[in-house]
Amino acid sequence: MSWLLLIASGILEIFVVKSIRDLIHKKYRTAIPLYIVSLSASLFLLHMAMKNIDVSISYAVYTGIGVIGTILMGIFFWGERKSVEKFFYVGVIVTGVITLKLAS
Repeated sequence: MSWLLLIASGILEIFVVKSIRDLIHKKYRTAIPLYIVSLSASLFLLHMAMKNIDVSISYAVYTGIGVIGTILMGIFFWGERKSVEKFFYVGVIVTGVITLKLAS
């Protein structure tokens, strides 16, 4: 159950980044509520997951999911540059997250 909470927390972190991007583009009406809700929920779920998963592992997985999601959102929805290097390093992060899960 803690791992599901951690994954949900990481996914919500992607919405935090999306809301920050929307703030930059002055979409305040949607960005501010999304920021408040997603950040609060993300940190709450991270807190709950950390009750049963080591802090070092849970925070690494949390940020890894956020980074991977943000990179993929940038490429597929925001028109950011695609490159073999980006996909390679996303794969490295995914491998690290899976390895941390298996090690705990």
